[in-house]
Amino acid sequence: MNSNVFGAGLGISLPLAEEVGPEYFDETDREEAVAAGVQLVNGLRKFDIELDGIGVSPVCDKCTVLREAYVVELGHLTPAEAVEVATKLHTYDAEFRRMREEIKALTPANPEGKEGAEGATSTE
Repeated sequence: MNSNVFGAGLGISLPLAEEVGPEYFDETDREEAVAAGVQLVNGLRKFDIELDGIGVSPVCDKCTVLREAYVVELGHLTPAEAVEVATKLHTYDAEFRRMREEIKALTPANPEGKEGAEGATSTE
């Protein structure tokens, strides 16, 4: 902030402020948080997980050390709901691991003639 000395020799500093426009009230941070929340909800729905109470809230700068202006809140889960969500996630994780192992078993680890021929260098 700039200051200007008021009066000749009085030594009173007055702040000089720049004017703001409509962009001063821009909610870009909130819009970004909402977009992130939408991605999260859609990602969870792919795993058949519905969480009630997901929302976007401004961060209180007096009661937290977060630097973001907004946070995505996941709501509140009862212990039974938390176990249900965890069970779904573990089920999908197990299936993904099974599919990965199946793909690895079907894919040759080192196809003959693929590695070594192109990158081979002479060591004289």
